[in-house]
Amino acid sequence: MVDVLYWVGCTTSHIVPRISERMISILTKVGVDFRVLGSRERCCGYPLIILGDYDGFKALAKDVVDIIYNEGVSQVVTNCPGCYRCFNEFYPKALGVERLPFKVIHSTQFVYENIRLGRLRFKDSVKLRVTYHDPCDLGRHSGVYDIPRNILTSIPNIEFVEMERSREAARCCGAGGVLRILIPQLSTQVSITRIKDDVTPLNVDAVITACPTCVKNLRDGASISEIFYNLKHIDILDIIELIDELTL
Repeated sequence: MVDVLYWVGCTTSHIVPRISERMISILTKVGVDFRVLGSRERCCGYPLIILGDYDGFKALAKDVVDIIYNEGVSQVVTNCPGCYRCFNEFYPKALGVERLPFKVIHSTQFVYENIRLGRLRFKDSVKLRVTYHDPCDLGRHSGVYDIPRNILTSIPNIEFVEMERSREAARCCGAGGVLRILIPQLSTQVSITRIKDDVTPLNVDAVITACPTCVKNLRDGASISEIFYNLKHIDILDIIELIDELTL
């Protein structure tokens, strides 16, 4: 029986597919028996509930749960904090159940557990100064703060520094709550502010996050800041991209 379903998510699939390629690489390295739904994967429904379409969200949630349940997997892994929150918080409420018939974890939880068990081993140490951006749905809404940081600090020779606005006080990347769709100019300005005011003073080489939407929006903010404000180039990476690059 297949153990794990990798739930790719809309943003990863269509906007930053490199993250899914890296996640599949990690799943393969670990040796887990996994599958993906491909074209059968639905949207998790996060935009529906944020915009107030509760009936549409409930119907979609039931369809998604049925699809995954019929796969016979015991665990779902996703890169997207919005999907993670939907499955663990919104779905049980919408469907009137205490828990879903399968466990849903975020990719950082999966990676950290496999680092801890020695299934993911680091290559030569890397000299890199990084900070971590807390995604809203993973951090303040789901309480996952330590695991991504534990992953980063486990990398040999990496220099990890915190932004002043981090954890519960972290500034949003600007795309949360479908703001990027509704008011794109404001969304971009928030991401520029995050880069200019919170990241640049740290003189880091890269911002690491754990959300495909944050990756997209912060990359836009970093690119604009580099061009229009003459700031140094800063890489924006999902933690999955970094870990796949650095592990055997």
